[in-house]
Amino acid sequence: MNATTYVLASNPFKNLMKSLLKGAFNGFDKTLTNAQSVLTGSGDSAFAINDVWDVVLTISEALKPFCMTVIAICLLIELAQVASKVDIIKWEHGLKICVKMVLAKVCIDVAPTFLKACYLQSAEWITSALGTGTYMSMGSLISSEVNNRIDSISGIWANLGLFGSCLILAIAIKICGLLIMVIAFARMFEIYVYLAVSPLPCAFFPLGDGSGGGMSRITMKFFKNFIAVCLQGVMMIVCLRIFSMILTSSLSTFIAADLTAGNATVVVYNLCFTMLMGCITLVVAVSKCGSWAKAIMDAG
Repeated sequence: MNATTYVLASNPFKNLMKSLLKGAFNGFDKTLTNAQSVLTGSGDSAFAINDVWDVVLTISEALKPFCMTVIAICLLIELAQVASKVDIIKWEHGLKICVKMVLAKVCIDVAPTFLKACYLQSAEWITSALGTGTYMSMGSLISSEVNNRIDSISGIWANLGLFGSCLILAIAIKICGLLIMVIAFARMFEIYVYLAVSPLPCAFFPLGDGSGGGMSRITMKFFKNFIAVCLQGVMMIVCLRIFSMILTSSLSTFIAADLTAGNATVVVYNLCFTMLMGCITLVVAVSKCGSWAKAIMDAG
């Protein structure tokens, strides 16, 4: 194969490798930005809080008539428990049951406001966390550091082998970004589902905590789980910011050390797969945020 044929054969692979890597990492950067918008319900997100919240509230309103029936059943259960323990039902028992009924109705009416307050507080924490640390664009890093090394790689088989690796790497990065977006969207779906069904767990308020008083364990667990989902978003944004700061500090050190290697192919392999390892670690951390938040709130 002469020099002209080699140039014609290798340049397309090199250009395609650059496009694959840059597109994958630029796409991952954009995915992180979109995930942040989803977590805060801001920007062009489909989950803008003021738009969706009112729609979901209309769904929860449809449950309230059924919830009043649940409250009545719970109060009858409470009355039966009292009757089994005492010979004569006094007016204090009736007053206690009436107070529980009123508190259950208030809980149903106040729950959406309380849930929204919890969500908005978590969104405020997320917004504050977004302003901390520095952020390095993975796409810019690929353009500035990897492209020059790809141009210096010689040999058709070396280019073909690196092209195959870059293709696999690009697909893996796309999947990592997709998983993060799915988790972010799933959290918002969970929040709105909690809001839609909030009257039902609140209707069990009169049952008590099993010891004859307090709030129902069903109601308490519902609020704990919702707060845990809100806290999950805060943990997710913390993971994203930690990832950005680690990427900024550690990759610059890695690049300075690894670029002294003589083989450009090895340098590109090491840098790209190091970044892939970071993306996979981020996905694992983000996926664990839900269980971490529930463990903190004792909502498991």
